[in-house]
Amino acid sequence: MRSRSARLAATAAAVAILGTLAAAAPAVAAPADNAAPVAPASAQQIAAMEFVAWYPNKTQCENGGAYYLRHGYSGYVCQLDPLRGWALYVED
Repeated sequence: MRSRSARLAATAAAVAILGTLAAAAPAVAAPADNAAPVAPASAQQIAAMEFVAWYPNKTQCENGGAYYLRHGYSGYVCQLDPLRGWALYVED
């Protein structure tokens, strides 16, 4: 029983120390998004574009769009669907 109490006390002390250190650490601000705001694409604009794929996040969708730009397409749109993720549409 004595060793269990000692382990419990050591664990509690370690948690207290880590909590104190975490509270004393400076907060780090999130990086600023320096990209210019883009107006959402209208349904007519998207209807004129070609669907490519679904992506789990916006960054991957934008990277996919950049790939198509490098390969001769004139533009792309990433549109969020809350149930499926980010849809990439490209424009010839």
